[in-house]
Amino acid sequence: MLRGKSLTREILFIAAAGPVVLSSLFLPNAAQMLKPLIKWRKNWNKIDRRLIYNAIRRLNQKRLVELVEKNDKLYIKITSNGKKVIKNFDYDNMELIKPKAWDKKWRLVIFDIPDKKRKERRAISKKLKDIGFYALQESVFIYPHDCRDEIDFICEFLSINRFVNYCIVESVDKREGDLYKIFNLKLL
Repeated sequence: MLRGKSLTREILFIAAAGPVVLSSLFLPNAAQMLKPLIKWRKNWNKIDRRLIYNAIRRLNQKRLVELVEKNDKLYIKITSNGKKVIKNFDYDNMELIKPKAWDKKWRLVIFDIPDKKRKERRAISKKLKDIGFYALQESVFIYPHDCRDEIDFICEFLSINRFVNYCIVESVDKREGDLYKIFNLKLL
């Protein structure tokens, strides 16, 4: 729907930060005002105003934002559908940040997802592999760094919270040597 680094996507993220006065997007100093919200546009002030208008119009037609008039000003406000789209962006672009030093603890994600949620079971397995986890068993994945927030987000996104456990362990019986190599960790 809204893939890549598009102007439409940027405007959606700006609206997600809170209602924005529509006219502020067209001001000459918009780039300075919106700098904390603009993720990739270095030349925001050089964008043709028609492009901004068309992007807002597309978002409004898709019901991702709504235009609200209040006190003689027109605001762009994100809708619940827009929030879902942003959630999808975050899910699709999720990456785990690796700290410089390893705390010598393993993170296990263990799940037992019922057959009626087979699609979600496949989705979490794929996502865990995509973000760098290693599968110890079919429903047991391991990673060497803290990622509780990311796992909570994945579970919330897939609506599988109650079927997933996040564990922190200090050692792994038989596979630890292999895991040091897999995750490029230094042996002590």
